[in-house]
Amino acid sequence: MGSDQSTQLPAGAPGSSIKSQRDEDIPYTSYSISKPIDSDSPRLSPRSSTNLSKQKPTPKDSKDPKDLNPKHDIVVVAGGQSPEKDPDPELTKLNTIPVFYPIMKGSLNIPTSSRDLDLLDKMDHQQLLQLCVRYQEHLRQLADAVAFDQNALCVRIKEIDCAITMLLNLMQERQKKYHKYADQFQRVSETLSVLNKVKDSIDGIVPKIETLNEMLPSEHRLEPLELQDVK
Repeated sequence: MGSDQSTQLPAGAPGSSIKSQRDEDIPYTSYSISKPIDSDSPRLSPRSSTNLSKQKPTPKDSKDPKDLNPKHDIVVVAGGQSPEKDPDPELTKLNTIPVFYPIMKGSLNIPTSSRDLDLLDKMDHQQLLQLCVRYQEHLRQLADAVAFDQNALCVRIKEIDCAITMLLNLMQERQKKYHKYADQFQRVSETLSVLNKVKDSIDGIVPKIETLNEMLPSEHRLEPLELQDVK
């Protein structure tokens, strides 16, 4: 027995079957450490956390052989900004106008709330009536101005129509006069053509008359015919 006890390894040594109190967890201590009273999530004991940290591989051991190769950096170049065209000034002015809604939203089929109903109750009908009357008067003034301009245009159109009618009658009279002149010119041309035919006939008859006159006896011959004055 004495020899067995002398050869027995001390507690906590490597290969010893005897465990010291430090190696064993103290009852209820690990639970109280891993889960405090004021915490809702469980937490590992310091001993178990140290064991897990020892089991984690070091960064040097976890390196992949592929990571040893040099990496190529990819440089992304942003595209240049294209010059923007100047917007339409009218559209720019329209965009600066804030959004607004009419007082009575029901006219645009917009859902109304209780606040809108209260707003309608608080409105002064006298002021609203004056606004409508003022707007009506403004529209009446515009209508009178448009009617005045329309009447002036109608009078001017009638004057222009009358002047055009006078010019049309004058042109028709001139057309009739020129038509008469054209008829007279046509008659002159016809008369000229008839005279040319008569001249051609005379030119054909004169040689025959001279031949016939030569065939007559000398005491019966006529004087030679001269038509130079006629030509």
